[in-house]
Amino acid sequence: MTGKMTSKDIVSVGIDIGTSTTHMVFSKLTLKEDPLSRTRKFIISKREILYRSPIHFTPLKDFQTIDVKKLELILNNEYRNSGINIDNVDTGAVIITGETARKENADAILNLMSENAGKFVAAAAGPNFESVLSCHGAGITDYSLINNKTILHTDIGGGTSNIALAKEGTILTTACINIGGRLITFDSNGIISKIENAANITANNLGISLELGQKFEKNVINKICDKLADCLLEILFSTSPYTQLTQDLLMTNPLFGNSTYLSSLEEISFSGGVAEFIYNISKNDNYQDIGKDLAKSIINKLSSHDIKLHSPNEKIRATVIGAGQYSMEVSGSTTFISPTSQFPLKNLPVISPYIDRSRFSQEHIVDAINDAYNRMDTIEGSFIVALSFKNPVGIVYNKIRDFVQGIERALPQTLEKKLPIILLFDSDIGKSIGNILKRETRIESDIISIDEIEVREGDFLDIGEPIIANQVVPVIVKSLVFI
Repeated sequence: MTGKMTSKDIVSVGIDIGTSTTHMVFSKLTLKEDPLSRTRKFIISKREILYRSPIHFTPLKDFQTIDVKKLELILNNEYRNSGINIDNVDTGAVIITGETARKENADAILNLMSENAGKFVAAAAGPNFESVLSCHGAGITDYSLINNKTILHTDIGGGTSNIALAKEGTILTTACINIGGRLITFDSNGIISKIENAANITANNLGISLELGQKFEKNVINKICDKLADCLLEILFSTSPYTQLTQDLLMTNPLFGNSTYLSSLEEISFSGGVAEFIYNISKNDNYQDIGKDLAKSIINKLSSHDIKLHSPNEKIRATVIGAGQYSMEVSGSTTFISPTSQFPLKNLPVISPYIDRSRFSQEHIVDAINDAYNRMDTIEGSFIVALSFKNPVGIVYNKIRDFVQGIERALPQTLEKKLPIILLFDSDIGKSIGNILKRETRIESDIISIDEIEVREGDFLDIGEPIIANQVVPVIVKSLVFI
C-alpha cells in the first residue's frame, strides 16, 4: 500500500523588473503537510535560495518604453547562469514594480514572462502589494514577530517608495509615494537626461526650473532631495492631512489615518537601491541618478527623530525575494476542481460578499453577491472573478443547498457565458460546496472551489495547476494596477 505524500520540493523563481534594475532569485521551496490543519493543507516549511542573479539595469528603448528584447536576453542569460532548466521551474512570480509597471509595454513584458519563464504567473504589482512584498522580503515581518516589535519599513526604488508597518508578524497598513532614486538621471558628462513628473512637481514647488540637457548642479539637486526627504518623512511620522506637495506625490491612501498605529512605532528600516547608500553599503557612484543624494537627505532628516534605525537582512534584493518566496499560498486539499478546468487562471479580482447568517436565505445570498459586485464597480458576467466567502454557511445540507442555489441565481450572465465559477473559503468546505453545487444546480460551467486561502476584497489572484494529487493549487495573491 502506497503511503500518502506529506512533503514535496518545488523550484520557484522570483523576477523583479523595476524602474531602474532587474534581478531574479531561484529558490527551492519545501511544502509539508500542516499538522495544525484539519485537512491535508500544505504549507511552505523551508526556503533555500539556489541562485541569485547580479543586478542589471532595466533596459529602456526610450524614457517611456522598456526594451523587451534586451530584457529577454538578460533573463535567458540568467537562466543559463543558474543551471536551472525552465522546464524544471514549478512556480514563481514575475513582479513588475514601481514606475516600470506604468510603461506602455507592460502587457508585452507580462506576455514575454508567461511564455518564457516556466510554470508560473506574471503580474504588475500595485503599490500596496509591492509594499507587502518588500516588507516580507527584507525579513521585517519575521523580525517584528520574533522580537515583538512594531517597525516601519520603506523600500525606496527608482521611482517609488513603498511603505509597510509590521507589528508582531502582521502588516497593519501600507502606502506608496512617488519618491525614488531615479526621478532625475544624468549622463557621464553631468547633463540631465531624464526628469520624471514627480521631480518636476517637486522642483516647481521650490521655484526651480528643470530641463533636459541642463547641467546637473549639485546644490539644486540637494534642494530637491531635501524636499523629497521631507515629504517621505511626513508620510512616515505624521497623520494626514499632509502638505500639498506630499499629497501630490502620494500614490495610495495615507499610511496613518489616525495616530493609533503611529504611537506604537518602535523602529524604522529601509530596503531598495537607495537603502544601499542609507546604510553606507554601496560605494558605487556610477548610477548617474539622485539615489545617493536622496539617501544623504533622508539620513540628515532622520537625525531629528528619536527612533532606532534597524538594518534588514535584504536591501536591494528585498522585492524579488518577496516575489519568489512570499507571494505564494497553497490551498487546502479539500478542493473541488472540475476535470475540464483550465489553468493557470490569471489576475482574477476578488469579490467578497458579506453573508449575515442571521438573515440566511437564498434571497440574502443573491443580494450579498450583487452588493459585492457593486462595491467593486464590476458588472456580473463581464469577466471571471473569484468570490471569497468567510464562514458563510454551516454544514447542514439544506443550508448548503440554499447557499449554492443562491450563487446560481446571482450569476446569470456568468453562467450564460459559461465562465468558470471560482469560489474561495476560509475554512475547509471547498469540496463539499463544489459537490453540492454540481448536484443541486443546473450549472454547466467549470467549478473551482478551494479553501484555506487568505484573501481580502480588492486582491487579485493567479491560480496555478494542481501540484499535489490534483487536489492542492498554488495561488498568488496580489494587487494590480495598470495605468
